[in-house]
Amino acid sequence: MTQEEKDEETLEQELENELENIKEEEKELETDISKISDEINILKDSLARAQADYHNLVKRVERDKADMWSYITWNVVVRLLTFVDNLERLISATPEEQKQTPLFEWIKSTHSGIIKTLETMWVKSFDSLLQEVDTDLHEVMSQLPGKEWIIIQEFEKWYKLHDKVIRHAKVIVWTGE
Repeated sequence: MTQEEKDEETLEQELENELENIKEEEKELETDISKISDEINILKDSLARAQADYHNLVKRVERDKADMWSYITWNVVVRLLTFVDNLERLISATPEEQKQTPLFEWIKSTHSGIIKTLETMWVKSFDSLLQEVDTDLHEVMSQLPGKEWIIIQEFEKWYKLHDKVIRHAKVIVWTGE
């Protein structure tokens, strides 16, 4: 074998070795790419779950905040209604000769201010006199003979906050006997 043939064979062997090395590197790179692709998919899935959890948390916090404000509003309104009732009793029990005094005017003004404030909070009151009893709205305190189930006296009005009854009216009714 000549030197040239030996060189050619050596070169061929080197090229085959190089090709073998390249194939091994290619397999390693494909394995690495597969691992990285799997990691990317896992991270994408984790990100999607984290985003969903975040959106659910935001919704829950908003709902809890709205519930809290509803409860606070309801609680304040119910407590204010006691003052409204007392002011209404005071106004109706005041003798005529005292209704022109500055104190009485202040009491009426205070009552009016509280009512206006409650109206801005979507609270509405309703009179029940001479209406039929509705058990969803009225609590019958006493009964007297007369027209059937007509309200003749109201101790306390009934109130709604938005569309929900927050206090039933306390009433006396005719029973129809």
